[in-house]
Amino acid sequence: MKKFTVQLVYDQGPQLVSIRQRSYSNGRPSLELLCADENHEDFGFPHSIASVNLPDVDLEPYEILIKDYSENEGMLDFLTENNIVYVTGRVVRSGFVEIPICILRPQSDWGNGIIEPAPDKIDMTTGKKMWLVNGYKVWAESYKKAMELVPLIESC
Repeated sequence: MKKFTVQLVYDQGPQLVSIRQRSYSNGRPSLELLCADENHEDFGFPHSIASVNLPDVDLEPYEILIKDYSENEGMLDFLTENNIVYVTGRVVRSGFVEIPICILRPQSDWGNGIIEPAPDKIDMTTGKKMWLVNGYKVWAESYKKAMELVPLIESC
């Protein structure tokens, strides 16, 4: 399991963590950060819960609500910098806070250093993603491939 270094606003210093993806009882994805030890693969004590479950909010199966307030301030930056989630730019209000709606990346992408913008849509059957590029709806496996297709589309 990959390990990451996180430092949220209220942490006393950088923390080594592992991330465990789970599901809430309604099937929505959840993310839990667990304190890690450099010498062991075993999970340590819980560090934080990165996600929020608001059952009344309409989400796609691949979307997740990220808790980026209170003791989790800085969580969204950590998750995007480590390619764990895409930021969609959409939010939902809960009480006094706005909660970002994100797209959860496949675990194989976590920490890989390749940052691409969130797709505008994902086909859950094929895994293909769609980006709006220069006014065109471009379906591809990656943003890079979508960008490579734009000149071809514009030449038609």
